[in-house]
Amino acid sequence: MQRNLVVTVAIVAAMAASASSAQTLKLGFMAPMSGPSATAGQEMKRGLDAALEKFNNRIGGLETHVVIADDKGLPDTAAQEIARLIEREKIDVLSGLGLTNVMLAVTEPAVKANVIVLASHAGTGNYAGKGCNPNIFLTGFLNDIFGITMGTWLTKRGVKRLYIMGLDFQAGWDIYDALQRTYKGQVIGKALTPFPQVDFAPELAQVRAAKPDGLFAFYFGASGVAFPKQYAQSGLKDQIPLYSVMAMSNSMLIAGQGDAGIGVISNSVWNAQIDNASNKDFVTRFRAKHGREPASYSSMMYDSMLLLDAALRTGVDPANRAALRNALRTVKFPSIRGDVRFGPNQVLQQSMVFQQAMNDSKGQFMLKPLDTAMAPVDEYAKDCKMK
Repeated sequence: MQRNLVVTVAIVAAMAASASSAQTLKLGFMAPMSGPSATAGQEMKRGLDAALEKFNNRIGGLETHVVIADDKGLPDTAAQEIARLIEREKIDVLSGLGLTNVMLAVTEPAVKANVIVLASHAGTGNYAGKGCNPNIFLTGFLNDIFGITMGTWLTKRGVKRLYIMGLDFQAGWDIYDALQRTYKGQVIGKALTPFPQVDFAPELAQVRAAKPDGLFAFYFGASGVAFPKQYAQSGLKDQIPLYSVMAMSNSMLIAGQGDAGIGVISNSVWNAQIDNASNKDFVTRFRAKHGREPASYSSMMYDSMLLLDAALRTGVDPANRAALRNALRTVKFPSIRGDVRFGPNQVLQQSMVFQQAMNDSKGQFMLKPLDTAMAPVDEYAKDCKMK
């Protein structure tokens, strides 16, 4: 009887060990890998690749199967791709999400399918307040914090009259509205442009006529290259300081912008100069492979994977969504941004860096930190009733 019990226990233990070793993570990655915003998606993929390399393709120590979905920056395409990831690929976690309009198209079906969403580079307030959900984590940022902190900073710098330009879509609206709430000077004009537009001569003529003390502009991708070049060619660069966000001023776009991109002041949730071991490892790893410092797209994607890895290393099974949610919410992870934590609405609370594009002593592009500011607790949190 005793021998049979021992044998039974041994078999059960072996089966448990086998089940554990067979545990896998099915990770969906969605980003605009083609189309007008492809540069953003491709840079996000570089961040994912850097994390997979660091963890030997075993995030959280688990065999990791990654499924790539190209949303092309189009909500309709994203809706088709999320259906594929859920129904055919049966993913545990959806990561990436470079554009807010795409995020709005995929989160509802993902949540209905009990998929965990780690939004590394899209963060509309829709999911920070009444629309918050236990399965949705804004691991990158909330769009508003760029406008909130920039408005306060420009006021502090004595910019009295400001003109606003940028892309006409959800993330832009979030930023412009937040900027206008905190900026205490006068907004003397605003020009919003569609994604396909890359000729800004009419709008720049309006800026010239308005004679503001500063111009805030939010562009990325193809427009993020075209706009600074035309701004410089118009002669306005030498007359009116240009302020922006990390999406328009980074190591990825400077090759196309050339000297026109030098001097732009932007704010960011991350900077390559942040002094911690995790960030140094990431920047060194990325530079060795790509010959430049990372951009925000790759850094936020990489950091999201550091979080996921730390959560899974607590021993949770990715199939146990409740346990995984709790681990993601509470685990301390070695963020490349330094000290970060989730608020009650699962929006990451963090500091902001103000930075200026320049060339270092070796002639290499860098974003020199000028100032820091703690991003305020978002106003949406009070409306989040997390179930």
